[in-house]
Amino acid sequence: MAQIMSPRHDSGSRVSEVEERVKNEIEQLVKDIWRVGDSTKPQVPFGQLFDDDDVQQHYEGLAATLKAAKKRGIVTYKSPILLKGAHDKVMVNLVDQSPLGSEEGDSDT
Repeated sequence: MAQIMSPRHDSGSRVSEVEERVKNEIEQLVKDIWRVGDSTKPQVPFGQLFDDDDVQQHYEGLAATLKAAKKRGIVTYKSPILLKGAHDKVMVNLVDQSPLGSEEGDSDT
């Protein structure tokens, strides 16, 4: 006889999976902002980020990932929503402005 799992039983693991996926997407988003934008500033226009081929292939919903990152204090932008075309010039800024990799591998000098 097959055992049927209640949706409640599995909801904790599903939440964990979603949280892990969002965390990974935000980490990738930070890398993409540095890669696509000006290499000296942690910012990029939304339209430029949206039009990047790698970004288009990676994210199911870039605007949703940006919104999640904004809620977590990772990025800022001056628009309640981001829509392709209408908000192409809205700047997406990283809150942490230290270059990628500066936290990792700090030398003991």
